[in-house]
Amino acid sequence: MIKLRDILRMVIIGIPLLALSIPMIIFIPIKSFCRKRFEKKYAEFLIKNDGKNFFCYNNRKNSKKYIEENILLNLPKEIDIVYLNGKKIESDYTTEFISEALYNLKNYNRFPHLLKIRNGQLIDKSINNPFYNILNLNKPKNDFLSQINRFFNLDKNVA
Repeated sequence: MIKLRDILRMVIIGIPLLALSIPMIIFIPIKSFCRKRFEKKYAEFLIKNDGKNFFCYNNRKNSKKYIEENILLNLPKEIDIVYLNGKKIESDYTTEFISEALYNLKNYNRFPHLLKIRNGQLIDKSINNPFYNILNLNKPKNDFLSQINRFFNLDKNVA
């Protein structure tokens, strides 16, 4: 037989638990729906921008100036620039999609980084090590620029 004390205990514990779980019951499906909708839009973004190439760099003090003065000016026009100014993304493309691309880098090893979209898929490559070889060891930038062109399959002459 259930005692009044046990019923009160269940009510005292059950009501707060129920009150705490109701927002989760509502929030989880909404969040899941929003994520699926975003993933669909992101997939459409990848298809719409198939063939695009991106050179990504950040505001790291010892590299930003060199990149802007020596690298960006020598990149082919087929390469779009993505600049990370702290956590703020500066690009001609929708920030939420570029952010998603950067968040899901498979070969991340610091910036600068290369991204290309082929057949609805994002392909990435870190060029941090080769970049710092030219910056710190004074290696020729032509090899570095050629490496970028090869990644994007751009057969252009480098400056």
